[in-house]
Parts: sequence; C-alpha cells; structure tokens
Amino acid sequence: MTAPPTGRENAPRTGRRRLTYFHGQLLSAQDLRQEQAQFLARLRLHNLALHGYGVAYGLWTQPVRPPAGECPDPERAAPWFEVTDGVAVDRDGDEVIVACGAPPRHDLWKLLGEDCRARALEEIHAGRNGVTVYLTIHHCEEPVDRIRAVYTEACDGLPRTAYARVREGFALRATTRPPAPDPCDTPTPCEPCDDEGPDGCGDGRILGPGLLLARVERVRPDRALTAGQIHPEVRRPLSRRPPTVVTGVSWPHGGRLTTRQARRLLGGRGLRIRFSRPVRTGTLTDGVADLFQITGGRGVHGTVMRLETRLEAECPREGAAEWISIRQTDCEYLNSGDRIHLVLRTPFVLDTCGDPVDGTHGGGLVPRPGGLVAHRPGLPPPDGTGARTSGTVPGGAGVFESWIFIDNHRPDTDDDTDAPAGPAASPDDDAGSARGDAADGGTDDSELRERRP
Repeated sequence: MTAPPTGRENAPRTGRRRLTYFHGQLLSAQDLRQEQAQFLARLRLHNLALHGYGVAYGLWTQPVRPPAGECPDPERAAPWFEVTDGVAVDRDGDEVIVACGAPPRHDLWKLLGEDCRARALEEIHAGRNGVTVYLTIHHCEEPVDRIRAVYTEACDGLPRTAYARVREGFALRATTRPPAPDPCDTPTPCEPCDDEGPDGCGDGRILGPGLLLARVERVRPDRALTAGQIHPEVRRPLSRRPPTVVTGVSWPHGGRLTTRQARRLLGGRGLRIRFSRPVRTGTLTDGVADLFQITGGRGVHGTVMRLETRLEAECPREGAAEWISIRQTDCEYLNSGDRIHLVLRTPFVLDTCGDPVDGTHGGGLVPRPGGLVAHRPGLPPPDGTGARTSGTVPGGAGVFESWIFIDNHRPDTDDDTDAPAGPAASPDDDAGSARGDAADGGTDDSELRERRP
C-alpha cells in the first residue's frame, strides 16, 4: 500500500505546487515539463533574491585581429572583438555562461541592426569620427535534437517529430541607443521586465533581457578596435543593489601644481567629481565637503586652515545631478610646499535610490575622466580590469579624500589643470576660463602677498 504524501497540515492552499510520485502513477510530458519549470523558477528566484543580477566574473570585451584572410589591409580592418569566459545573471534570474576555451570572434559592426547601421553611416558621412556602440549579452535557449515520437495520440495533437532537448547558451547584440538606467530594486521573476519578456531571434531561439558588457566609442566599419575605445566600467557587478561610487575626478590625485595652476583649478570650475549614479541635490548641504590647506615649506608649517568653499551640483535634473563641484571662494594664498586636502563625507550624500555613496578612495586610483586609466603596476582593480572607482575595501572608512601639493619649482603649464569634458562643457573650458581671468581683470599672482611668515 502506498503511503500518502507527508506535509504540514496547516500548509497554505495557495502557492507553488510540485509533483509527488507513487507506484502505478501515470506521468505525461506535461507533468515532467511542469516539474522542470518549478525548479527553474526556484533557481531564478534564488539568484535574484540572494545575489541580484549582473556580471559575476569574466566576460571582458577585448579587441582582436581579424580572422586570417578576412582583410589583408590592417588599416581598413573591421572592428573585431572577443568576449572572455565568465558567468553572469540576467534580470530574469537566468545564468549566462561563456565557457572556457577559444572565445569566439565577432564583428561589432555586423552585430548592429540595419536601422542602427544606417543611422551610424549617416553620422560618419556627416563628419563624425565613428559612433558609440553599446554591447550586451543575452541568455539564449534553442531547441535541438529533433527526433520522431514513438507513440502519439490523436487528441494530443503532437507532431510526428519534436525537439528532445533545449540547449542554453548566449547571444551578443549591439545598439547605438544608450541603455536605460538600472532600477533601484532587483526585479523578481513574477514582475514584468522592461524588455517585456523574452524575445525571439527569428530562428527558433529565445533571448532573455540583455546585460550591458561595454561601451565602445568611435566605432567605424573600416577600422579595427583598440583597447582605449572599450569602456567596461559601464557593466553592472553581480549584486542586489550596486552602490553609487565616484567614477572620476578633474584633478590628478597626489599631483603637484604651481600656485597659479592651483588657483586656476580651485577658483575656476572647482574640483569636479562624477558619480556612477545621480545623487540628490538636497543632500549636498553645508558641511558635506571641506577643503583644507595644510601649510608646509619654510617658516611656520603644519597649520591646518579650512578654506571657504561652495558646493554645487552641475546641471541638476529633477533634483539629482551626476556631477558636483567644490570651488574655493576666498583669496587665501597658496605657498609652495602646501597641501590642499579635500574631504567629501559621502555617507551623507544619497543617490536617487536613497542609498549613501560609497566614497572610499582605495589606493587613490580614481581616474580623471577622458584620461588614461589610473592603473599602477601590480595594482589592478579587484575585478581584474576596467577603470578604478571608489568603493569599500577592508579597513575603508567610506569617506572620499584626495589631495594635491603646491610646488612652484615645476614648469607652469596648463596640462595638469584642464578638466575633462562634463555636462554642457568641453575639454578646454577650464583652460579657457583660466586664461580669461587676467583678461577680465582678475587678480594675478604677482599682486598677492604672502599672508603668513
């Protein structure tokens, strides 16, 4: 005699159901499909609820040479690339796996849709030096192994042949349209995604929602890619809610500037900071940012003075801004040997999701946007590559700090004070505004007197 299935007597009558087995039970293909669907749904829920979605490891985009015989002229080679092995979880909770081995090569231009290619060619013919392309990876399912059914019933409506298995893989897509910002909360399998469910490929495959792998700039159909064109920092790391971090600054951390360069930097557009997600302007209150002058050089030194500053949000939209600036408003003289120390108390700055900014300046390696990736030999980021950002590390305090030194024994050039392009700004704005100080009747350094012995 078969024992009845055990379970809690007070179990709810609603919720998930799973198959139980007993001797003499008749199972159909629908029963087995429902059992698979039940376990797949639990796996997706586990991935999203406990880990979130994003890239777990690997999946780096790298430029490669074109295949042999594809294009003999290297100057007119197509933009070929490869994606290394790795694992990610998409917004549906499905695992995207690129296995080890020889990574496949892809032509980035051919991954674009016909409409994107047409618009890109129009922009290139109009004089632009290429277009910006966003590369995404998708979980892909494809039915395989078509076999003939041994037994069919007329009422079942089964075909004479059917696919016996489903093969899971990945597919790459590219577009010139900027992706939508990530939502604050991780979606659950029962919630509809922005992609409105999986999409078909036209060849029997089914694609899930895409994960952004890289932003590739200055893409042309007749030019090979370089490492400097690929920006992997736009990827989302695997987490339920990635923290907002500092992705770029407008000054060389630990660099040496002359008094004239420092005044031009601090009193012009100020020290500019960029975040990975817009921050709420209402949290940029007095006391959040301070600029200190630590005296050095000959004579009295070691004195710490707080400089008068103004904290501003650049181009705020709907109460949030991606860039902020800290500008000096007093006329305190900067002497050779002084150190200018910036302290931004990021735990008090909230992003658009209401979370505090993680500002730990690990290693002092946050780069200047538009410049070279601030890597030092033997000090790659924790994930292996890409540009450095701020972020909590063991022993980190979560406050963003940076400094520069005043050194009047170095050449006085404009290279170290030109800030990168930001919102509604060009790369030469800082230099242009600084050169305009004297023309507008600004005070020159020779007119200032040293205010301390």
